[in-house]
Amino acid sequence: MTIQYSQREKSYELYRKGKREGTWDPDEFDLEQDKADWAEFSTDEQHQFLASCSAFYDGEEDVTRTLAPYMMALDTLDDEELPFDTVQEEMFLAQQLYEEAKHTDFFSRYFEEVFQTQDVEPYRAGGYQTQGYSTDDLYGTAEELLTAITGGSQQDLIYTLGEAYLNYMGIVEAQLARGGYLSFDQMIEVKADQMDRTELLPAFQAGIGKIRQDETRHIENGRWVMKQLAQAEPAIVSDVYEPRIETYIQNRLVVEPSTTEQPFAGYDQQSIGRKTKQYLQDTVDYIGIDRFDRVADIDAAIQSMASTD
Repeated sequence: MTIQYSQREKSYELYRKGKREGTWDPDEFDLEQDKADWAEFSTDEQHQFLASCSAFYDGEEDVTRTLAPYMMALDTLDDEELPFDTVQEEMFLAQQLYEEAKHTDFFSRYFEEVFQTQDVEPYRAGGYQTQGYSTDDLYGTAEELLTAITGGSQQDLIYTLGEAYLNYMGIVEAQLARGGYLSFDQMIEVKADQMDRTELLPAFQAGIGKIRQDETRHIENGRWVMKQLAQAEPAIVSDVYEPRIETYIQNRLVVEPSTTEQPFAGYDQQSIGRKTKQYLQDTVDYIGIDRFDRVADIDAAIQSMASTD
């Protein structure tokens, strides 16, 4: 199906934006100052920072390796029965796949040249992998998509695709990654204040800034597609979106406060939690708060689940 250039949709406009913003190259960052700065971190501070970076390194590789089935699923759907053009969305995802590979490239280089290791296993404890959600789950999601492509109905495929978008763009990127950025911001700010510096790890911050810029587009597109799928199959909200969000809330937001001592004095985990809750509310609001019942109000849903534990 040809693209009607005069009927460009959200995904196509974000694709065009990505062409303008996504031209950065991980190889172009000068890492010499970062190497010197990293040597000033204590062992405990390095371990905490590496825990977050390892989660990102794992996550970027995982999303790079599991995105292709999303495009295959879109290509299988009956385009005439959907309120959006799957071809334009496939173009956006092709660009996103390239960007995810570039994010993996950035972390691979940074680990090798600044952290001087490619082994993330020792740093996983304390990272996102142990907090109720792992990007390893995306491999299962990809397998479910492939199964639905070959053996499911149109509704089955829409449901599976909707959950895949929610897992990937709605949770991994909009929740885990954005929470990780806030964590980086705090750790670097605290350490810079301690060292009486106005700038710290400049290449890392520049690279993360580019990654955040890319993933802002990914999140915006993902929310838009989830909304389109809810228009095509309204019951997807109660059958797929709400149960998946409830699982995320139960595993990630209704938890006992961490007792792990934080090496960065002044690090405020509660402020990060408040912001990530708002990010989840933003996703619900974008899809359409009137479509939700049990998790329309994220704070109320958290309180309700906490009271039943």
